[in-house]
Amino acid sequence: MRLRNSALSLAFLAVMALAAACSKPEAPKPPAPAVSATAEGKALFEQKCSVCHGLDRATARATNKEEWAAIIISMQAKKADWIPEADAAKILEYLSTEHGKK
Repeated sequence: MRLRNSALSLAFLAVMALAAACSKPEAPKPPAPAVSATAEGKALFEQKCSVCHGLDRATARATNKEEWAAIIISMQAKKADWIPEADAAKILEYLSTEHGKK
């Protein structure tokens, strides 16, 4: 019985060693693409601004960067700490790039 178990164990180890030797190493995965500031700003815009109003309403206008900045400041004043300055800067970049006056 012991001899049979030992033989089976050795056969199993031999098959596993063969399988490991025959397998190709996995190619390294390419690095994840960096998230652009505009994409991050859009995600923040969708997350923060949709709480109070529809996003189509906010993006219906084309406005310059200074006007977008004033709008964002007024929205920040409505609910303290909802849109921190770092997020506001990214949202501003998105809005002025994608919905700015051409």
